[in-house]
Amino acid sequence: MAVGFDPIEINYEEWVGGAPVIHLSTEAADAGPEVRIVLDRAGDLDAIISRMGEIPPVSNDWPAAELEAHRKGLERALRPECAGLAPHHVIDLLRKKLSADAILAYDVGAHTHQIATQWRTDVPWTCLATNGWSSMGYGMPAAYAAKLIHPDRTVVAVVGDGCFQMTAGELAMARRIGLRVPVIVLNDGWLGLMKVKQERKGYGLSGVRLGAPPESPAHYFGAPCRPAKNEKEFDAAIDWALNLGEPSVIEAFIDVEPYSETVFD
Repeated sequence: MAVGFDPIEINYEEWVGGAPVIHLSTEAADAGPEVRIVLDRAGDLDAIISRMGEIPPVSNDWPAAELEAHRKGLERALRPECAGLAPHHVIDLLRKKLSADAILAYDVGAHTHQIATQWRTDVPWTCLATNGWSSMGYGMPAAYAAKLIHPDRTVVAVVGDGCFQMTAGELAMARRIGLRVPVIVLNDGWLGLMKVKQERKGYGLSGVRLGAPPESPAHYFGAPCRPAKNEKEFDAAIDWALNLGEPSVIEAFIDVEPYSETVFD
């Protein structure tokens, strides 16, 4: 059952196999004849979901213990062993620090898949991401826009080092108009998603190394910066940024290898 499925990046033909598909979205399914679509309905997605909520519950053959084992297995897969600071450490620590109505905006890269699977929300419209024709450079502008709309709520941006290179200049604007938004840069010296894709296709690594991350400067465009190289430093850096009263940057120096070990499929 695909609700609101957007096939821009991943078509049904690439992953659904012979499973029957119920497609419920704002647009009709765009699929070849080999896809077994048994129901195809397009319309107002909010109304569709509301109607689905009215359907009486039915029992199934998936035991509760098996469901729980599946959930625990997923959580373990998202958190592989890592000697240094891993992306999943950053996400878990940040989630603990933010209130339920805080807004997270994140960019495009390997961390996109990690956050999309690991992050938990309790309030609608508190997790902002770009999908479909996703492009790097979304996270910081999205976070600043959210802060302009919701000035009294906590807003945090999480971006990769490649994305930060593309939009670091936005910090000058944030500083100028006083947007109190911490930007967390996951700095591993790689274009991580491209690295993983090349590895999984058996290619040699090409054009994905950004270089060894230099030490953090005191500020970027006047926005103070604080480095974090382990969980304790990152935990303290979040408290610092959330209480600073001005735009800030936390450079989390993470290990790139957990992305290669985590299964996102």
